[in-house]
Amino acid sequence: MKIGQTLYITDRTKWRSWLSQNYNKKPEIWLIFYRKDSGRPRLSYDGAVLEALCFGWIDSLVKKIDHESFAQRFSPRKKTSSLSQMNLERVRELIKQGKMTKVGLDAISHVYDPKKDNSKNFTIPPDILKAIKENKAAWKNFQNFPPEYQRIRIAYIQSRKRHGISIYKKALSYFIKMTAQNKHIGAVAERKNEKH
Repeated sequence: MKIGQTLYITDRTKWRSWLSQNYNKKPEIWLIFYRKDSGRPRLSYDGAVLEALCFGWIDSLVKKIDHESFAQRFSPRKKTSSLSQMNLERVRELIKQGKMTKVGLDAISHVYDPKKDNSKNFTIPPDILKAIKENKAAWKNFQNFPPEYQRIRIAYIQSRKRHGISIYKKALSYFIKMTAQNKHIGAVAERKNEKH
């Protein structure tokens, strides 16, 4: 698939505004992202996904443009598409913030009903739990992290298994290292610096 119509946006407010005006008019848009080391202003991936979820859109293909930029395709979510644990946590957060629109909720109604939320039933896979507990500092800090952050990070680590055991172990090891230092990683850390 070739890159179609592109859009370069540097903050979530403008991206949300574009989505609110185009979610039911455009079949897709390719957001341009500059790499962090380019020095160019950029919307974070997490910020882009959060706003897309609000309007029933989803991210998919990534295409390189040049050495410092790439384009990522965003389009309306298919009625049969699943909802990853990470996106489920994002949706829960958006609902709490009052940002989720009816359109966004309708797009995932076949896989998620806020009135029947079962977030309390989330269990940490035994191998991941064992690894965290083996590091006393990491385990102590982990228990004090917000439940939604715990679920997002565990779901991400678990998803790395699809890419091979070495990638999974690397993700788990990095998470434990940062948790032992009482540091958040990933989308939560990046979001703190983002313009809304």
